[in-house]
Amino acid sequence: MKRFSGLFLLSLFLVVLTGCPKRPLIPPVDQAKRDAENAIATASEAINVALQAGADTTEAEALLEEARMAFADGDYATAISKAREAELSANKAREEALAKAKVEKREEEIVMEEEAVEEAPKVYVVGTWERDRDCLWNIAKKPSIYGDPWKWKRIYKANTDKIKDPDLIYPGQRLVIP
Repeated sequence: MKRFSGLFLLSLFLVVLTGCPKRPLIPPVDQAKRDAENAIATASEAINVALQAGADTTEAEALLEEARMAFADGDYATAISKAREAELSANKAREEALAKAKVEKREEEIVMEEEAVEEAPKVYVVGTWERDRDCLWNIAKKPSIYGDPWKWKRIYKANTDKIKDPDLIYPGQRLVIP
């Protein structure tokens, strides 16, 4: 019995000694103030990221300013709410700017492709494999044709009357380049 009580007291002592670390209690007002500060900082960072993406952040900046004024007045709940609205607005503006940039880039690529196609020769005479390494892949890869080997199918489709098997083209063949 002494042995059992000794073990029990030892384990109780260890539990009390190590115990669970407790967070210091923060008054609710101070916690609300910290939450408002964090929300404002997060919204400010979101606006900066949106500006770097070329977005119009006028609405988000106005909401952030309202959040800062509410914070200065001690209305932390309103400050948090306005800061979160500003963050959402900035993220939305950023996404719209990125989508617009993506569309513009794709349109630019299409124009460049069309210009490259217009500059391409209308007829290509196949050379020998030993000398020119001509195959549809390498022909399409040439800068004077498409500059992209993956477009070999265009050449094949335009010349199906002359090419039965895309793996077999012969020196001297005259291929139409669309």
